[in-house]
Amino acid sequence: MIHQPKFLAMAEVLGELGTEIEALGEVLCRDDGFAARHVRELQAIDLIAQKQRALAAILQGGFSDAEMRRITIESLHSRFVGFVKDDAAGRANPCTEPQPGDLNLWD
Repeated sequence: MIHQPKFLAMAEVLGELGTEIEALGEVLCRDDGFAARHVRELQAIDLIAQKQRALAAILQGGFSDAEMRRITIESLHSRFVGFVKDDAAGRANPCTEPQPGDLNLWD
């Protein structure tokens, strides 16, 4: 696992950007007329925010296999699942279930 300060700083910035992008989308959704005319664009804004938060979690987690397995956004999952180490049988190790008190970054 890599927990270097530069990666933690990048994770923090990506997380902040994700939050700011999501807030922008929420403001735009308040205008019903605008939202009705720009549904696809608003969905794209939401997806951008989700991807940034997912990347931030990977960086924050030190590029751990567990974090990469927890990616729920298919476009990112397909890119990162190849980096997950396989077990001796050639299958990816299953995700460990969150334990009580664990911070779940994917909810």
